[in-house]
Amino acid sequence: MLVIDTEGLGAMDEDSTHDSKIFSLALLMSSYFIYNSVGSIDETALQNMNLVINLTKHIHLKAQGGEDIDPEEYSKYFPAFMWVVRDFTLQLIDEEGEPMTSKDYLEKSLEPQKGFSDSIEQKNRVRRLLKSFFVDRDCNTMVRPLTKEEDLQNLENLKLEELRPEFVEQVMQLRRKVINRIKPKVLNGRKMTGEMLCNLAQTYIAAINKGVVPNIENAWTYICKNECVKAFHNALEKYDITLKELAYNKIPMEEQELKQCHKEARHAAVSDFGQKSVGPIASEYMKDLLLKVKQKYATIRTENEKETRVNRRK
Repeated sequence: MLVIDTEGLGAMDEDSTHDSKIFSLALLMSSYFIYNSVGSIDETALQNMNLVINLTKHIHLKAQGGEDIDPEEYSKYFPAFMWVVRDFTLQLIDEEGEPMTSKDYLEKSLEPQKGFSDSIEQKNRVRRLLKSFFVDRDCNTMVRPLTKEEDLQNLENLKLEELRPEFVEQVMQLRRKVINRIKPKVLNGRKMTGEMLCNLAQTYIAAINKGVVPNIENAWTYICKNECVKAFHNALEKYDITLKELAYNKIPMEEQELKQCHKEARHAAVSDFGQKSVGPIASEYMKDLLLKVKQKYATIRTENEKETRVNRRK
């Protein structure tokens, strides 16, 4: 499990798009996104999340752009969302006084506000987008770890048993939720390997540093090409190794027997490529693989014929 900790939002010494870039990159790289705030999920906390309004400007799904794409399309690429509310002081009860979960609290906070004014529409837009972008969402509330202000200044030096038991239990609950629900990073149905994830990060960061909007389709194409090139060379090596095991020590041999060895080696290469290649461009590399294998077979076949003729002369 790779944990990425980003800087907080709202840095005073950065430009207006800095937060959106950090937020967007974290979303693109993660399979489980933890956002934390202090106090409660009130109107101020929700408006601090108003950068979700511009996410489609900072992340494109397709090569031609993405601002006109339905926000629900983004949810297919966005991670699970956990909102952690620290120093929480409210009681988790509904209007009837019945207890509710922290997830219920989040869902209630995301209910649309009544009214038709521009300000109400702005508030509800943030709520709609949060629900559209993050279909898999949850919340975890946590009380203040200590009640004494002077102890809070020295929090990192205190032992777990010195903290409020309620806080410790909520930390353990959050930990269980994350550990049990976290999943491998998946893109277009394919689980990312470590190398693929690094390539993904490089692609997105290069785009951001150039002032270009990160594009999921372009990043996926780049990953597919890298994986297919590796799979192509591995498959050719598989063909060579398999054919060597089956035929090289037996040359010269009957042409029919050599042909059968070639078929088995080709099957092993094709199977190996099929397991390791990624994306729709794999078919193009498969054509190149079959052509290269055919050329290799022609070479070994010529060599076999020469050895056969030499043996006949002897």
